[in-house]
Amino acid sequence: MLNIDELNQLLNKIKKEGSLEGIVLAYRDGRLIFENMEDELDSQKFTSMCASVLESASGIGDTIGNRKSRKIIAEIEDTSILILESSEKTFLSLIIKKESNFGVILSKLDEITQTIAKIY
Repeated sequence: MLNIDELNQLLNKIKKEGSLEGIVLAYRDGRLIFENMEDELDSQKFTSMCASVLESASGIGDTIGNRKSRKIIAEIEDTSILILESSEKTFLSLIIKKESNFGVILSKLDEITQTIAKIY
């Protein structure tokens, strides 16, 4: 089982391999666990907003027949934000730029979320 330092290394590696603009791991209530962002960004505000979006998507899933949301993707000009539940308590947000290698990230999402679920 990975410890927190190894998880941080894994998330940094994913950011680098995928050429992501940023990666955030947080609790569902918006408390920040880990962040690695390229731009000056209010990570606490960003994380709280992502937590709110995730909760809203969960509500939509409940409304349409108790379906669980897996991923939320928002496209904002030339950047996309992917929010996904990584355990019952946590979620992962990825800031994806046009130049990112999103295929690498998609191929590793299950592994990443399973790793996070083992720790949190």
